[in-house]
Amino acid sequence: MTQEELSEIVSNSKSKADVCKVIWGYINGRNNRKLNELLDKYAIDTSHFDGGASKHRRYEILKKICPICLSEFETLKNKKEKQTCSHGCSNSFFRSGADNPNWKESAYRTTCFKYHKKECIICGEFRIVDVHHLDGNKSNNKPENLIPLCRTHHQYWHSRYRNLIKGRVLEYAQKFKEKFYPR
Repeated sequence: MTQEELSEIVSNSKSKADVCKVIWGYINGRNNRKLNELLDKYAIDTSHFDGGASKHRRYEILKKICPICLSEFETLKNKKEKQTCSHGCSNSFFRSGADNPNWKESAYRTTCFKYHKKECIICGEFRIVDVHHLDGNKSNNKPENLIPLCRTHHQYWHSRYRNLIKGRVLEYAQKFKEKFYPR
């Protein structure tokens, strides 16, 4: 097929599908890749194809900037439009910090680690840290009532070995009160 023949077929067609139907034998089936190669090879203008497709679009296409990686992406203007460019950016945007639907500013762990270093006050463990309520009242989430302890020392507190760590825990709580609530 020559460039002139293909150019004439494209100019008289409304879509790539119409072009495929006309030159069926030449591209050997419905192979859009081969058609694209021909159009690129001969540098044939296909700008009029896009005009018909946009009329049948249900939602308008929007260009947005991803809030995580700042790259530009396209999305549809509908109820469930994308807010990020990819799944990875979406996980970063929606599943961390205050943007997470399960985020609770009043949660005791959030409060504790906002005011205390995330490490056990007895041994310095920082990987797995529990939060102990000093007065035993789980609804009292004031920073002075929350003590970071590793799982082992937290179990010590709730066992007969409490006396091994009680002095250091009470001393830490007293120093914290003096630091944040001076008299």
